[in-house]
Amino acid sequence: MFASTPFAALATLALALVAQANPSAFNAHRRSLTGQTVAFSCYGGGGDCECPTDLTGDSAGVLINVYPGYQCAYPGGACTWDDKTGVLQNTAQTNCPSSASCSLTSGCSCPTDLNGDSGVMINQFTGYQCAYANGACTWDYLGNLQNTAQTNCPTKAVCAQLAGDS
Repeated sequence: MFASTPFAALATLALALVAQANPSAFNAHRRSLTGQTVAFSCYGGGGDCECPTDLTGDSAGVLINVYPGYQCAYPGGACTWDDKTGVLQNTAQTNCPSSASCSLTSGCSCPTDLNGDSGVMINQFTGYQCAYANGACTWDYLGNLQNTAQTNCPTKAVCAQLAGDS
C-alpha cells in the first residue's frame, strides 16, 4: 500500500545511505523486509534534526523521521496528523481527512476516514529518529532515548537544527 509513496522511497534511501556509509556493519545486522511495508511520518513544519554521532562513533546517521503527532491505520492507508494543530502531514494519502485535532481533555483519537472506515491508533509521538549502521535510534521531543535496548544510541540527544534550517 505504501510501496509507491514518498514514504517508501524515503525508507529505501535512508537504508541505502546507511549501507553505503558502512556496508560491512550493515550487512551483519541486516534483516529481510521483503513483502513488508513501513509507514513513515514526514514533518513539513520547517527545520530538521541533526543526527548525533552514535555510541559506536558512527557520525553518518540519516534522519528518517521527525514525528509531529499521531498516526492511525485504515484499510485504505495510514494517516498522520500534527498533534498540536491537527493538520494532515501525509497529504498524498487520499483517504485521510485534512484535519483531525486532538482533544484537550481526552487526547488524540482516530477519526473516521474519507472512505467511512474506522481507524486504529498506531503511533502518538513527538520526536525524531535516525538510522545508523548498527540500528536506528528514536528520541522524544526532550531528547530522551525511547528504544533503550538499542545499544548504539546516546541516551540523551535533543533535536539540534541543521545549519541551513530555520
